[in-house]
Amino acid sequence: MLRSVKTLTALASELLARLPTMTGEEQRLGLEIYRQLAQGEPVLRSELAEALEAPPDTVDELLEHPNLRSLTYTDKQGRIIGFGGLAVREMPHRFRIDGRTLFTWCAWDSLFIPVILGLEAEVESPAPGSTVRVRLRVAPDGVERIQPPRAVMSFLLPSAQTFQADALKAMAAFCHFIFFFPESDSAAEWTKGHPDTTVISISDAFELGRSMVSARWRPAVMKP
Repeated sequence: MLRSVKTLTALASELLARLPTMTGEEQRLGLEIYRQLAQGEPVLRSELAEALEAPPDTVDELLEHPNLRSLTYTDKQGRIIGFGGLAVREMPHRFRIDGRTLFTWCAWDSLFIPVILGLEAEVESPAPGSTVRVRLRVAPDGVERIQPPRAVMSFLLPSAQTFQADALKAMAAFCHFIFFFPESDSAAEWTKGHPDTTVISISDAFELGRSMVSARWRPAVMKP
């Protein structure tokens, strides 16, 4: 039985309450970064400005705001190589879409990014302290395959300060606590050594991600 200290509704409410509110401009820029990054190459700020028909200075200013700064990971050339859980730089969590291999910052990212992109993904993720890799097929409307079938996910509610830091600090404070496990016993054992973490089913984790996307990104998605 999963050690779940909160219902899905309560977990979603707490999560959404801790996420900063984005402006419409930030939402549109964030979604464009996701779209371009999903092509598998680093994203240039000039390409974002062109796609959004916005002055480059406006793009730079938005990316420096804490709401987007904590989501944006750049290389030494200033190119965006990671954003909001999606990355073109190699990371442990493999995320394959449309024949392209990308990566996610943590296990949970691989469940909600297909919702944002509207694309199906093949996911392969290592379980901590194990040679087992959890494999999923995730569609925009749900998880279609889970292997092993009893796999679960650890979760940690982020603090408000998480989203005031840069992307690397956000990863360390949040992403390093969220993993898939082959079954609930190993997940429960791992969470014993990591305070404030809990274990949730993958279906609940998907719904939690969908709620987050609806609240944080959907207003911009719905605009023409």
